[in-house]
Amino acid sequence: MATLVASVFAVPNNNNAAATVNLIRNTVITNADLASQMQTLGATEDQALQVLNIMINDEVFLQGAERAGITVNDTQRDALYSQQKRAYEQQVGQSLTDQQFEQIVNQSYGSVDAYKEALGNQYILQTYLMQERGDQLQSGNYAPTTQEVENFYRRNATGFTQAENVRFSQIYMQKTGDSTADAEKLATMTQVASDIQNGVITFEAAVNQYTEDEASKAEGGLMGWLASDNTVVRQTWGDAFVDTVLSLPLGATSDVIESNTGYHIVRVSVHNDARLLGIDDRIQPDVDYTVRDYITEYLTNANMQTAMNEQLNSMVESLRSEARIRVLYTN
Repeated sequence: MATLVASVFAVPNNNNAAATVNLIRNTVITNADLASQMQTLGATEDQALQVLNIMINDEVFLQGAERAGITVNDTQRDALYSQQKRAYEQQVGQSLTDQQFEQIVNQSYGSVDAYKEALGNQYILQTYLMQERGDQLQSGNYAPTTQEVENFYRRNATGFTQAENVRFSQIYMQKTGDSTADAEKLATMTQVASDIQNGVITFEAAVNQYTEDEASKAEGGLMGWLASDNTVVRQTWGDAFVDTVLSLPLGATSDVIESNTGYHIVRVSVHNDARLLGIDDRIQPDVDYTVRDYITEYLTNANMQTAMNEQLNSMVESLRSEARIRVLYTN
């Protein structure tokens, strides 16, 4: 996605106190909170105080942001969630239903609500940081040199690969879950595939007449690029669909291909084998964005993140000096 953000702030429960934090109000971090966070992080008992210290930092920063007037409401969290969904779709090159995106979120965060909370807290962190230290951060030069970019590529060249991929169009009918209705759709699609192959109707005309995918219908059935390592499509439509499409001959119209969600008639217009990429090769076949561009952006972001972490640590240290903090946890 667009990348999914990590959980930033703990959510207190009522239980025995592991620590208290008071900058603008008294907040209790309970032993239950600590245990939950340790489980999330996979921390050992010996690391409990380290985890608790991180939780204290999170809480004092959150209170500092609130004191500065920076908060997030449910409407804003919903907007951030929608923004992340769009960014993830752009990253994988595939539209997702709300249910499909929820499944991905649940695998990483346990629930949509937990993810929205994390997004909101990440927004608070970034907004507060830029409000207080934005001038220092924006005055920095984070771009790597040409030599740094080329050195990075040299050390990581085998990691820059392009998976086998095809550019394909399709006619699609979605399964309903009703066996009678789905049998009728399969029969219709089987006849359509036969008619295209026998010249009774063109592929383009069949798209216009039969497909139920309105987004691709406007493009003559064009779906774009499908790569062998596209986990979203494999999870949504199934391995069998992806492997079948990748094996189709160029220009030929397939028989009906059944996926997890429906019935497809596919035509492949371009096929690229897997290969290692040179530093000036495009990462995606239809996007003017090269390996060099990617490395430059990656190193720039890494340098910016280092600077942000330094400023963040400085802010937390200052806030902690103002707050009343009691650590009550004992092993």
